[in-house]
Amino acid sequence: MKETYIEAADKHSVRNVLVDAGSDNLVILAHGITSEKNEDGIYTRFAENILFPDFDSIRFDFRGHGDSQRSPIEMRVSGEILDLMAVIAWAKQHYKRIHLVATSFGASITLLSSSIFDFNFLLSVTMWNPVISYRNTFINSTVSWGKEFFNQSSIEELAYRPYTKISESEFFIGSELTIEFLLLHPEKVVWPEKIPLLIIHGTGDTVVPYKDTVSFSKQNKNVLLHTIPKVDHGFDEKIEEVYEVTKKWINKFC
Repeated sequence: MKETYIEAADKHSVRNVLVDAGSDNLVILAHGITSEKNEDGIYTRFAENILFPDFDSIRFDFRGHGDSQRSPIEMRVSGEILDLMAVIAWAKQHYKRIHLVATSFGASITLLSSSIFDFNFLLSVTMWNPVISYRNTFINSTVSWGKEFFNQSSIEELAYRPYTKISESEFFIGSELTIEFLLLHPEKVVWPEKIPLLIIHGTGDTVVPYKDTVSFSKQNKNVLLHTIPKVDHGFDEKIEEVYEVTKKWINKFC
């Protein structure tokens, strides 16, 4: 295991952990908002105990998270895209066989990036409880989590709000990120037909709408949806099932 950093185009230092098993297959792990490269331990175990020793893996901190030198309020969707693309560029320099696992907000970054850049080099992609719609997750949330902090009386109010504090965290959504939530639509992305995509989502998710995942899966016929009944955002006691299904999916495209 090696801790290092990769420099993004705007000079942001993307802190990361590389687990080197000597494999020619690399799995990139992209985390969610308010989290960090270890995804509260879920990525740590997945990388070091489930993927290892069959796969190398790299997990990293998006800007404003974990060991990043930038504060949460500085985080932008555009900046996270730069971080992901920096990690991808590094991966392509060192590996020919690359897979991606993206959780929650990291999945939205993956969707938007795939609509701009050529991701056809990816052998497989897996998304865990993905943020598909910024409006349904944040601005006009259809689940309980987002309603706790995006409680504006009108959309116009958001043009004058300096920040929004996410409940039970020290994470502040800045005004520019809020505007990005209004402007950007990951749900409208057409998933590249050549890239195998597995989505795993729990029907009891109170943070990210499961219905958005269902709609996205129906609109993109090359997407496989694995549903876990009554499970919340972190998968709880079903995390072993998530690990097993994900690793089988990756193995399928090695």
